[in-house]
Amino acid sequence: MKNSKLFILSILSMGLILTSCEENEPNVISLPNIIAPTETSQVNAYFAENIEDETEEFNVNPSDGFQTIYTSNGFSVSFYSNTFTYANGNPVNGNFTIEIIDALTKKEMMMLNRPTFTNDGQLLVSGGIIYLDANQNGQQLSINDSQPVMVSIPANNITEMDFFDGSLDGNNDFGWDLSLEDTVTIVTMEEDSTFNPNGQGNMFSYNFTMDSIGWINCDYFYNSGDPLTEVNVVLPDGYNGSNSIVFIYYSNINSVANMHDYDNDSNFDLGSGYSTPIGMDVTFVTISELDSMFYFNVTNSTITDNHLEEINILTPVSEQDLQTIIDNLP
Repeated sequence: MKNSKLFILSILSMGLILTSCEENEPNVISLPNIIAPTETSQVNAYFAENIEDETEEFNVNPSDGFQTIYTSNGFSVSFYSNTFTYANGNPVNGNFTIEIIDALTKKEMMMLNRPTFTNDGQLLVSGGIIYLDANQNGQQLSINDSQPVMVSIPANNITEMDFFDGSLDGNNDFGWDLSLEDTVTIVTMEEDSTFNPNGQGNMFSYNFTMDSIGWINCDYFYNSGDPLTEVNVVLPDGYNGSNSIVFIYYSNINSVANMHDYDNDSNFDLGSGYSTPIGMDVTFVTISELDSMFYFNVTNSTITDNHLEEINILTPVSEQDLQTIIDNLP
């Protein structure tokens, strides 16, 4: 777990411009499983470890009143003394734990195995994702939708973003759904008197509220107007969906896709109804595990109509060196 600092701010000092949505009842969503080939695969364990390593824990007490906590990525999360509740709706008493996972870059999203595609196959460009959970001694807590959590994601531009909820589909694959009720607001440093000191000089932030536990993504739909195509990647014999995972790492946008091989025939695709724009420069990143050894391949390519990418060789690598290779992606 990462170590993080807790900052307590007064209500009067908060200048966030936020728009929230009310729901009839709080909604509690458990931490989804990682998308992975098999439960016993070392690839599965690799991404599970990434999730664990990137989880930050904050110990808080509602008696401290209005509070703001900051993640190492520069996200700020603010809440009131009655924001978190028990399942019966009563406010939490005593110390409890907030867990946060966040990502700003496509590289971080790939390491979390959180592709930037909607559940109906549309490519998204992300401004940042966050997972938030809260518990008290293992007891799941909820969020009071009349006093929701306020989130601020550091940004370096003013691109308009939409609000997407994350979920698993029937194949246990992760995707995003547009929320028509929730809004992301762009705030400048001048408008926000409590602008995150961990934001590393960013002049803007994407602000929104969360009234339920779960995954949230600030994105916009990638609508280039270019024609779309299916994409297939073929791995050598023995490398398939039971021991391998393939990503499309987009070169010029903050996006990543996860490919699948449901029948374990070494032929990976984006899934039924999923497609990607023709002409995009991408990197195909393959990670495999056979007999307790990791293998990888990184192939640069440009998407063509009915794209077929044949990966002929995967190179053995230690887990530490694999991390270095991924860290060196642009």
